[in-house]
Amino acid sequence: MSIDYWFPTVVYTEILEPPEEDYQLMLNYVEDFHSQHPDQYTITGDVENDYQLAHKSEFNWLNNELLQHCRLYLEAYGLCTDNIVLFSSKAWPVVCDPELRLYDTRRVIEPHTHPNAHLSAIFYLQTDKDSGGELTLHASPTHPIRYVPFSPFLERVTLGSLDSMEYKPVKNQLIIFPSSIEHEVALYYGDNNRYSITYDLIITGKENLEGDNEMCTINPKNWMEL
Repeated sequence: MSIDYWFPTVVYTEILEPPEEDYQLMLNYVEDFHSQHPDQYTITGDVENDYQLAHKSEFNWLNNELLQHCRLYLEAYGLCTDNIVLFSSKAWPVVCDPELRLYDTRRVIEPHTHPNAHLSAIFYLQTDKDSGGELTLHASPTHPIRYVPFSPFLERVTLGSLDSMEYKPVKNQLIIFPSSIEHEVALYYGDNNRYSITYDLIITGKENLEGDNEMCTINPKNWMEL
């Protein structure tokens, strides 16, 4: 007997080790952002017009780390990363203030995708252990698992029956996944504020890339505004 599991969703996780000075710079920035919005349980920089953290010197260390780990992630697909360039189109802070949590809500962030990006990356700057705030990734609505009517008879969850995957937030953890994957964030109820940084990433070819580029996103330096 042989059971094959084809077409996997590739998700990358790693615990980073930021130098104390760089960590403090990032933490100070997010705490200042939080102080500007003191009455909200969930605060996201892309909504509050603070979505270009990649341009801020406080995040230089994280930018460099993200580039290296994205290259490792893309190598899992078999890509030659020598011919690609990775752009951050948006990068923003996400804050959860547990003192202001709403007890009648199930989520910090509702299920969504990022159709304006290729990859999404999350770095957990500060979070309490085992205090909610889990990131859940969902299988596509068109995934074959959605059309097999065995749910009422499921005795145990196996790799073949999974239609979602949950990741508990861990301080200094980086997670990278395709932006087209629907994801959500569960209610956070820790004692300390939960701080994370999210990136929207675009993969392009290098400028003036030679050879076949039919299915490549062309480097924006080659674009022309009409």
